[in-house]
Amino acid sequence: MSQVENAIEIAYDYLSDQTLRSQAILFVNQLRNNSSAWQVCLPLFTRSPPAADPTRVFCLEVVNNAIRSLDVDMTSREYMKTSLTDYVRTKYGTTGRQGEPDYPHIQNKLVQTLTELFTRLYPEFWPSIFDEFITLAGGASIGVSNLQGTTLYLRMLGSISDEIADQLILKTPGDAKRHTEIRDAIRARDVQKVSVSWQEILGKWRQLDLAMVEMCLQTISRWVSWIDISLVATQQTLEPLLQMAGQQTVEPKEIKVRDAAIKAFTEIASKKMRPPEKVELISFLDLRSVIAQLIASPPLSQHRNTPHYDADLAELVAKLVNNIIRDLIVILDSGTNDAQTKQQADEILQAFVPYLLRFFADEYDEVCSTVIDAITDLLTYFRKLAKAQHTLPPQYSAMLPSTLEAIITKMKYDETASWGWEDGGFETDEAEFQELRKKLNGLQQIVMACNEQLYMDTLSRVVGGTLDKLGSGQARVDWRELDLALHEMYLFGDLAAKNRGIYQKRQPSSVAAERLIEMVVKMLQAGMYIFTDPTTKRFLLTCLQASAHIRIRLFTYSTWSYASDMFRYLKRMPISSHKLWKTLCA
Repeated sequence: MSQVENAIEIAYDYLSDQTLRSQAILFVNQLRNNSSAWQVCLPLFTRSPPAADPTRVFCLEVVNNAIRSLDVDMTSREYMKTSLTDYVRTKYGTTGRQGEPDYPHIQNKLVQTLTELFTRLYPEFWPSIFDEFITLAGGASIGVSNLQGTTLYLRMLGSISDEIADQLILKTPGDAKRHTEIRDAIRARDVQKVSVSWQEILGKWRQLDLAMVEMCLQTISRWVSWIDISLVATQQTLEPLLQMAGQQTVEPKEIKVRDAAIKAFTEIASKKMRPPEKVELISFLDLRSVIAQLIASPPLSQHRNTPHYDADLAELVAKLVNNIIRDLIVILDSGTNDAQTKQQADEILQAFVPYLLRFFADEYDEVCSTVIDAITDLLTYFRKLAKAQHTLPPQYSAMLPSTLEAIITKMKYDETASWGWEDGGFETDEAEFQELRKKLNGLQQIVMACNEQLYMDTLSRVVGGTLDKLGSGQARVDWRELDLALHEMYLFGDLAAKNRGIYQKRQPSSVAAERLIEMVVKMLQAGMYIFTDPTTKRFLLTCLQASAHIRIRLFTYSTWSYASDMFRYLKRMPISSHKLWKTLCA
């Protein structure tokens, strides 16, 4: 054993003699791949006084390899289990503890090794694992009598779930089959007692170490996707969860617990279930009250539009809203669900749409992007209904104006944005915003498909109002407003020109074409202010793009002087702008 320990220490010591170190590295690599080496490494790990940390980590790695090896029989694995659990009881138990607990990186490796043993031995050869660790954690006084033991127990629960239930980890068919059988066995034998242990911890969360409470919440979030939801959606669990999620706090540890509670709610609400059960779960959780309470809290309400706004909290709550809305849309859009389930889902949806729009209109693009999937699903469902029924039901039609207003609002640059001439290049933030605008335009097009008249009236009001304000010369127009108006006018051209172009027999070809011509005339009449105001010159190219996109003959509207002013200004602009204007007027 001493020879192995010395070799490991030399191999991991960069200051050792290089010749000697090379020999040591060769030796430990041979040891790592030797299926019998665990017999030396296991007692070296559990020895008291302990070996150096690099040695202990290496020893657990060798034991891990042996557990996976086909050359190691079940009797040997059981011996490893006995040795390691004896070590855990001695090191982490309430009596006979030897010194301080292991450092986190040692604990991580120990938990990994115990989890590997669990997947090979449970339930036939290690049926009592959950009882053993619950006892270690303190049993009925879990979380109070033995903090370190409870922490190790929760680490084990998280590691077990990651190993047997994480769908993102690639597994062999054999491992997948074995993990399915383990999940079934846990559900049949032990999940009830695990659930009770969570309730015990959460029930006295204010009295406990908050880091441990946070870990308990994270564990629940990992397990909830594959266990019976009734074990989690209980009064004993939800009441403290509601308290934690609704905390009004600025303390870092309490904030972490609050965020973990919100994530737990998100995982609970996102669990795959039959539609009637899902609707019942959302109602039972009373998530509408939870979200309303969070939105009204100072970090999201009083501090909105201030440097103290909690964007991270907003993103967490937005994700919860996003998942609920998407699940409700799936229920409503399915042709197999009964009328009562759809009615309940519809009522919940109507209650949640204001929350969806609240986060969609959030000043932080990260928060807005979190709910884009939900608002896309919602509008796509509306379009499908409108196409099938030739009109939207009143309760959905009433949602469209506020939804379109929110989309247009998000098209606008925020107060922190600034942009000078950059020779055609965009900085990262600018490029990300333009990408967001593309997604928002897709949403506008869906609204247009649902209610074209609403779309035309709203955009005409937004664009016309800004250009009238600019043209009057009586009020200064913020460059963000002007950019929004010109950008929306450019997008409006898709509707105006989609059928037969802008003109037919020298007359506007449609109501949309007529509206667009009015916008362009107002734009040209306001042109003198665009040229003289240095904060709006940057939008001239957008203005040109909007005009070129619709390709109308501007000079038939007595706007020659405005067009000439613009042309003269373009001579001082990049050649691409000049060419664009010539194309427009051709």
